[in-house]
Amino acid sequence: MKLLKIAKREYLQRVKRKSFLIGTILGPVLMGVMIITPALIMSRGGQRQTRLAIADMSGSIYSELNAGLVDTLADGSMMFSLTQLKVGSQNEFEALKSGLNFQVSKDLIDGYLFIPQDIVTEGKAVFYGKRVGDIKSIERVKSELSHCVISKRLSSEGMDYSVVKNLIEKVDLKTIQLQKGEEKESNFDFLYFSSFIFIMMLYMTILMWGIAVERSIIEEKNNRIIEVLLSSVKPFDLLAGKILGVGSVGLTQYAIWGVFGIALSFYGVSMGGSVAKFSAFSPVTIIFFVVYYLLGFLFYSTMFAGIGAICNTDREAQQMQTPVVMALAFTIIIPMMIIQNPDGTFSTVISMIPFFTPIVMFMRINVLMPPMWQIALSIAIMLGSIYIAGQISAKIFRVGILMYGKRPDAREILKWLRRA
Repeated sequence: MKLLKIAKREYLQRVKRKSFLIGTILGPVLMGVMIITPALIMSRGGQRQTRLAIADMSGSIYSELNAGLVDTLADGSMMFSLTQLKVGSQNEFEALKSGLNFQVSKDLIDGYLFIPQDIVTEGKAVFYGKRVGDIKSIERVKSELSHCVISKRLSSEGMDYSVVKNLIEKVDLKTIQLQKGEEKESNFDFLYFSSFIFIMMLYMTILMWGIAVERSIIEEKNNRIIEVLLSSVKPFDLLAGKILGVGSVGLTQYAIWGVFGIALSFYGVSMGGSVAKFSAFSPVTIIFFVVYYLLGFLFYSTMFAGIGAICNTDREAQQMQTPVVMALAFTIIIPMMIIQNPDGTFSTVISMIPFFTPIVMFMRINVLMPPMWQIALSIAIMLGSIYIAGQISAKIFRVGILMYGKRPDAREILKWLRRA
């Protein structure tokens, strides 16, 4: 009962903080912005007309370029407005450049394009503009200019560009993932995007709430509150209560995010397209996400608790927790290797190492469901590792929680383990 009282105290103490409310609200808001905003930008595209002046020294490109750039904006207006410059030589163009530069600086035009006389043979042109980051417009102009030049080259060889274009049309390859004999439409963008979101959530919450356990112990140790608590509570109950309480805070946060995710899914389905595709996650994915969060949190929080019992200040703890944090951080720098070969030797072996299992195994499940025996083995390994880490941390906690002054070295910690 005392264990549950400590867990309740730790839980309520954190849930009532403004930082918890702010973080819980900002988390789904930022996630929604990351998911919805790119899709909206892609669907709406650029919302301003691009005005270009064209200096066509070849005398044969402008008309075809103007006829090809017939793209429209969302409101139905033309995306490009082209004006032909009357120039007969390179010198005349150079004389016009200062005036054109002035027009660009005053936003009278967005830029100007110089098409040399030998563009058909050399394939080179020059664009002058202020907003060179408008990749969509510039790439569209480049693409249409290339079509015009290729058309001229083919015509000089006695070939029809429209016929050749149809002959070399690219193949649209649709990706269907096979899982246990069932077909499932999939693509790399969805796999990478969904995996990235979930592993970042796992990484941040396991790290954040694991360190919260550590700091709670250090804070109560420095304030001598720990001495009062230990007068009526067993060290193990205190340690387990803190871990249980803080872990429940993380689950509460996930529950709130889950409600937001369901709402986002309904919104995505109503919008259709890419938003619907990226907002739909299977119940199996959510279940395994919670399972591996719990396993990862319990494993890492027991280690952070041991570090908190050893150290007297946050600065000392930051130095000691570096190897643990680095082990967890390693799992977020290898997602590409896992996604490309989720059932390979590297992915399988590393997903069975307890320091990496929570994130790597979940990533494998999200990309390509591994055999159930591997999932069961990973869970068994994590439970065994949690037990071992808990035993070690409990022994360190039992002795170190009342130790003050200089931080003990490795030999002193080994003495604590033998003494406990």
